[in-house]
Amino acid sequence: MSIQDDIEDIEACVREGRRPRDVGPYRVLVGDALFSYREVILHEPTSTGLALRSAAALDPPELHICFALLSDGLLEEIRLDETFDLRAGVEKFVAFKSDRIFRFLIDGHEYQWGGPFVTGATLLKLANRDAKGHSVAVREADGTDRPLGLSGLVDLCEPGVEIFVTAPLD
Repeated sequence: MSIQDDIEDIEACVREGRRPRDVGPYRVLVGDALFSYREVILHEPTSTGLALRSAAALDPPELHICFALLSDGLLEEIRLDETFDLRAGVEKFVAFKSDRIFRFLIDGHEYQWGGPFVTGATLLKLANRDAKGHSVAVREADGTDRPLGLSGLVDLCEPGVEIFVTAPLD
């Protein structure tokens, strides 16, 4: 058995609907704002935000915001000193070199994001909607919906909480 065979793959555990074993090491995925992921090895089932950032070579770790992508698709911030448990439904992680967290709603569900911009494709991915079968729109202050293409960018730095809605394509 090789060392690679002995590493518990957290994404595979979530996909297969099984709880990760209690003894590491564990393979997790840490991605960026474009959901470009790389593998990171953690040796314990519980870790801190600082340890995750360090293992992922996010340097310096204190200048990065990190979110756990939970198995239900929601994002949850992992602070530097916060402890998380890989056995509790964490699927992947997304990290940003940023000092701000932006809030928005998609179909009534609250999300947090670490980058100043978000694309239509990213919004659909966060909402667990198929980009080929769904559209996303920005709900304007007057209640109208402005369609947002897959590559359309929304500036989250504007005041207020952005509201997005998805719909099946006809």
